[in-house]
Amino acid sequence: MFLSRLKYILICLVFGSQVSAATTNSVSDTTKNYSFIVLPLVFSSPETSWGFGGATNITFRFKGQDHTARPSQFQLGFAYTLNKQFLSYLPFQLFLKQEKYKLYGELGYYRYVYFYFGNGNNTRKEDREIFNVNFPRIRLNGLYGINKNWFIGVRYWLDDYKILEVVENGLLDSDNTIVGRKGGLLSGGGLVINYDTRDHLFTPRKGVLAEMVLFANEKFLGSNFSFQKIYLDIAAYFPIAKNHTLATQIYSELTAGNPPFNQLSLLGGTKRMRGYLEGRFRDKQYFTGQIEYRCPLFWRLGMTAFATTGRVGATVGDLFDDQWHYTYGLGLRIMLDTKARVNLRIDAGFGKETSGFYLTFGEAF
Repeated sequence: MFLSRLKYILICLVFGSQVSAATTNSVSDTTKNYSFIVLPLVFSSPETSWGFGGATNITFRFKGQDHTARPSQFQLGFAYTLNKQFLSYLPFQLFLKQEKYKLYGELGYYRYVYFYFGNGNNTRKEDREIFNVNFPRIRLNGLYGINKNWFIGVRYWLDDYKILEVVENGLLDSDNTIVGRKGGLLSGGGLVINYDTRDHLFTPRKGVLAEMVLFANEKFLGSNFSFQKIYLDIAAYFPIAKNHTLATQIYSELTAGNPPFNQLSLLGGTKRMRGYLEGRFRDKQYFTGQIEYRCPLFWRLGMTAFATTGRVGATVGDLFDDQWHYTYGLGLRIMLDTKARVNLRIDAGFGKETSGFYLTFGEAF
């Protein structure tokens, strides 16, 4: 495991620094600028075996936009693994009319495997099982700027889960009480309220980003399931020295109705509770908080140190109980584009009897 991760780091460092330097272009004036980065990917993990692919990150401003306007961004990535998994994704953020309108989301198609440990905050590690799933994904958000900092708008999400294979006689195979164990279509929409005073889109050093979403998956929208969610995400950034930043975040999901197991709130992953597999614990209610110290090293290199706590529960009251989970870790940052301040993120997170390694574009929050 250590050797495979080490190879992954070395390959991405070599290719990432060489390719970004060779392919980044920019035009600096008051009407237009852009940058373009290509990054080959080679990786290995227990659930994927060896994987190969590529990703690109494009940042730009629309013609006529002032150079002080936030740049728009597209990311496009593809990957294929020796376990015959396929990932394709196109996340994007677009700022129009001098940031009067903000469009963001993701289009993608995934053929992947996920881990399932059961539902709840105290599931056992030895109950882990894998399930295979194919799904197209649509994530669309359209917001209108009331002023420079406040946005309000709508969200639409669609996932069409086709669960192709589960462990024979495992929980998903034998427990008829698990909602959605055969897959199904998810289609929902809702209201988004967004407050943003960050000084930079990709690597903020001061300001606040807060978002609240009232969301519903309903059968009249084509969904096979009926449930409602409230999402609350608040991140604040504090400059503590030149180019040194203390970043903080609280995040919560509150759920009502009868969601499928794959739409319960998932603890773990690449952004929150790094160190735990995404979905190591899952339930209807979720709360997490994290803090991260970010500082420069030399050249284009920086480092971070982070700590996180969180838990899930069946009811909102459960979130006030004990049995919280904790992780901590260190990270390395490589600035691939100094103009747009786009980082390659390499993190190692650790928790109780668990650890995780992450390599991706952009900060965790």
